[in-house]
Amino acid sequence: MIRPDKYDSNKMREAIATWVMGTEQPFSVVDDELYVNMMKTASPFFEKLSRTTIKEDCFKIYDHEKKRLKALLKTVSKISLTTDCWKSTHQKIEYMVVTGHFIDQNWRLQKRVLSFVHVPPPRGGHDIADAIYKCLKEWEIEEKIFTISVDNASYNDKALKRLKEIFSRVRKLVCGGRLFHVRCCAHILNLLVRDGLGTIDSVIGEVREAIKYLNNSEARLLIHQCKYVM
Repeated sequence: MIRPDKYDSNKMREAIATWVMGTEQPFSVVDDELYVNMMKTASPFFEKLSRTTIKEDCFKIYDHEKKRLKALLKTVSKISLTTDCWKSTHQKIEYMVVTGHFIDQNWRLQKRVLSFVHVPPPRGGHDIADAIYKCLKEWEIEEKIFTISVDNASYNDKALKRLKEIFSRVRKLVCGGRLFHVRCCAHILNLLVRDGLGTIDSVIGEVREAIKYLNNSEARLLIHQCKYVM
């Protein structure tokens, strides 16, 4: 049991807020009776927290970590970005994630999420470019961007062309900007595989139907396995 003089309510609140964010729990979880009972069993000095308090604690941690990241980014000379569009299955809302990749002072590769913003459809090149540039201005790293990797989509081509023009006005890009726009190899490979699978779609369909036929009957599956063994 924790002694009264060893119990730190501030650290407990910070730990709970970190757990809520790290495991993507709803703020209402702190109102759950089983949760409160578990915490009181762990420490009799635990006091129930409201969802409003936990929400405020989460924002405090976010602001603190944001200041730390800003200070870290000031020590970095070059930053590469990757962007990706993500759709929520629950809200049916589309978001764009901007991630920064850089080498720190200890020569270790670092990756940090810089922006998670709602970009409503129809997304145009100007909308994507404005969202990315707003993110860079907020983090004060617009003059440190080395490359930007995006999916092979037409609106991304327009967005990167606009950003390239903006950056070229204030500074010289590396290799004249030839390395600025990087197309995502994984996305290109995915398109190639889909195109290849499309040509043998009928064969794949027949194989799937054959597997369904076997799986629908335990007897047929056993006969098939016996023939295969023999």
